[in-house]
Amino acid sequence: MTVAVIFGGKSSEHNVSIVTGVQALCDFPRGITAVPVYIDERGVWHTGKEYADIKLYSGLHGSYPGKVVHLRPSEPYLYTKNGKKIFKLDCCLLCTHGANGEDGSLQGLIKISGIPFTGSGVTASAAGMDKDIMKKLFKAAELPIVPYVTLSADEYVNDSYAALGKIKSSLEFPLIVKPRGAGSSIGIGIAHDYNELFAAVRVALEWDTVAVIEQALENFDEYNCAVLCGEPSEVEKPVGWKEFLTYEDKYLSKSENVKREFPAAISDELRDKIRDLAVKAYNAVGADGVARVDFLYCNGELYVNEINTIPGSLAAYFFACGTSGVITKTIERAQKVAAAQKRLKFAYKRLSGDCLTGVCKK
Repeated sequence: MTVAVIFGGKSSEHNVSIVTGVQALCDFPRGITAVPVYIDERGVWHTGKEYADIKLYSGLHGSYPGKVVHLRPSEPYLYTKNGKKIFKLDCCLLCTHGANGEDGSLQGLIKISGIPFTGSGVTASAAGMDKDIMKKLFKAAELPIVPYVTLSADEYVNDSYAALGKIKSSLEFPLIVKPRGAGSSIGIGIAHDYNELFAAVRVALEWDTVAVIEQALENFDEYNCAVLCGEPSEVEKPVGWKEFLTYEDKYLSKSENVKREFPAAISDELRDKIRDLAVKAYNAVGADGVARVDFLYCNGELYVNEINTIPGSLAAYFFACGTSGVITKTIERAQKVAAAQKRLKFAYKRLSGDCLTGVCKK
């Protein structure tokens, strides 16, 4: 079996995706051939054994080793720039975070190429990346969420007073402002007054055309729970941070004070509730493969915050099977999903020539 490990991407989460992809390549299941496919920040695809070495990425500077590659519709091959087939792909392991990789666009490309891929499908990926649609699906599934409103760039520019009224009628300070489709806490800000609010909105709208403004909780705990092929993990608790986890908190060494308590030291009742809601959130967006659901807990109330359909490091540390085991299970699941799709009908059998003109005769 040959599996393309796809990572990087034209996304604000490009560097995080590199880490996830290289981690996967370094702990790949035995007996499966892994092909690194690195997407640079321009969106160009590259392959070569060099891309499995994390040291490569500090010295690229616009010069890329290996071959430029691409996929084609209805063809399960990886092609070079001049059209030569170099690998027949049995599956794609997706390690791409953020826009153009986690939002359904990459999933759609691979789907029309006819190659099984890990994780959520097109619809669930798009819904999980869009914080507005995600929250609407959570609400429809009767999952607890914090109050929120959305504010588009057009609303903000054309009538800021009406936008202000929309926020004032629904929410109270403090508020947390997020780009609708960004991840890894990029573009997020806390607002304690109107000056901070509009400053945070301007930042969020640099990353997306819509800002999501939520009621911020104070003195709360955050909990995370991963779901692998429908089964929840133990619960973790990030510790050693304040208002919210920043990009630096999550990924950079300057935030060494941020640690994780795993399993979280919580009551059995709260643990069971988090794990139950994690599976319900996973099902609410139609997620598949591995995903991570994040929660907020404040004054005895538990809220579903968001779902990550391609979690950092594939959420492998949540499971006893580790990275290799998570990869194996998600590949097996991807092949099962693809086989079920293959059995479906996609075209009607023509009954008569008149059907082509819109008038069918029985």
